[in-house]
Amino acid sequence: MRYLAINTAAPIIEIAVVFDEKEMYVTLEKVMAAEQLLPKIDDMLDDMGVTLSEFDDFVCVTGPGSFTGIRIGVNTVRAFAYALGKHAYGVTYDRVMAYNIGGDAVTFTDGGGDACYASAFNGDKMTEQTCIYKKDARQFAERYGFKAISDFDLPFCVAFTPTASAMRRAAEYAIKNKLGTQPVYIRKPQPDRKESDI
Repeated sequence: MRYLAINTAAPIIEIAVVFDEKEMYVTLEKVMAAEQLLPKIDDMLDDMGVTLSEFDDFVCVTGPGSFTGIRIGVNTVRAFAYALGKHAYGVTYDRVMAYNIGGDAVTFTDGGGDACYASAFNGDKMTEQTCIYKKDARQFAERYGFKAISDFDLPFCVAFTPTASAMRRAAEYAIKNKLGTQPVYIRKPQPDRKESDI
């Protein structure tokens, strides 16, 4: 396989490059993500001795997560694919998290303030994806009884730590299933929320 995958929706940026038997994976702190992303990709490709035009597929994480982060990732892979006549695919951040702990999993992504995004996976199949209050996270997890992982501090969860294997597995799932790059916004934007909305 030959693909480049990026996750800019999470608190830590992930970049995975797979080119036949060559693989490279880096993480970056999410400070000035837009300024760091393209130079780091250039460095990785130089180190591997390949060019963007040699890749078949580009994959991004489509959310849930940071609105700006999602847009950076989606627009980057769409631009690469469009300019080079290649394929662009998307995978959700919660799937990357679920693959981090393998098998059946419940994931929690920080939604800002008192909210979080909650998902449940039965193997590869997502069974639920919603926005809930953080105070209700334990109850959500107990309903499924699966191992739980979170990208923010929840005492009953495994803390999400980005891994190359989870990012590669998620990217290859997106490519195999030809998943689109439509951003995943589970929660309404703040200006559109009513007082009763989470």
